Amino acid sequence: MRNEASLEAQKQWNAKACGELEGDKGTTEYFVKVEEDRYKQQSWMHDYFQYDKYEGKKVLEIGVGQGTDLMQFAKSGAACYGVDITDNHLLLTQRKFKLLGKKVHLIKVDAVQLPFSDNYLDCVYSFGVMHHIPEVEKVIAEAYRVLKPGGVFMFALYYKWSAFHLFWKLFAHGLRHRWLFTKGYDGLLATIEDGADGVTIKPYVKLYTKKDVKRLLSKFVVKDISVHQLHPDHLWPPMLSKLMEKWVLNLEQRLGWYVACKAIKANNSTLIDGE
Repeated sequence: MRNEASLEAQKQWNAKACGELEGDKGTTEYFVKVEEDRYKQQSWMHDYFQYDKYEGKKVLEIGVGQGTDLMQFAKSGAACYGVDITDNHLLLTQRKFKLLGKKVHLIKVDAVQLPFSDNYLDCVYSFGVMHHIPEVEKVIAEAYRVLKPGGVFMFALYYKWSAFHLFWKLFAHGLRHRWLFTKGYDGLLATIEDGADGVTIKPYVKLYTKKDVKRLLSKFVVKDISVHQLHPDHLWPPMLSKLMEKWVLNLEQRLGWYVACKAIKANNSTLIDGE
């Protein structure tokens, strides 16, 4: 399963990088546009993950994409490391850091076996990546191993009870357009990713509940598990979206698209930099 999932992931994101936009990918302007687009769609991320708290810390990102989030740590003065299995992502991230004059250590490797010694890193971070890895428990175990006591583990996964999953994927696409019957549930979930048709391009996707996340973090001290990012257009049909727009903020913790968490590898003090 892992090898198949890895191959599908490489097929998906070598063809089109996560968050890819039109434009000259050899320019600073392109990466600025990607960053602006990302945090316009996901405006909660800076407040939640607090990238600016890691000056002088060693930070690893699992699944670097185009280097957008890792660059936020770099801007704060963190020593940045990244792992990814996709050549396209590694190339774009390396280019972004070079253009912006920041250092980064990138390694093409599967996150189920991280190339770092025990107790080496201050923070392990991953956004929207681990739900594509069947052996996620091994990734969590590796994150625990490489973190220093007191180190921070932060990540976000697709949320099972999100409006996007329930209304758009299951009801609109799955039942109304019959994708559940023509693609199967795994194929339906694959179409969450831009460019995936759920048949010829079918990245592995798994959705998680808050209870699932808590179970995965059994060795950690959990500081927060919460749900984020509900847009009006996640609600279907369109008429419902318009009617519910003013209640979206109140529903976000129940129906948001991501379940995010912060956890600590325990020692005598479970805090880092006032976290």
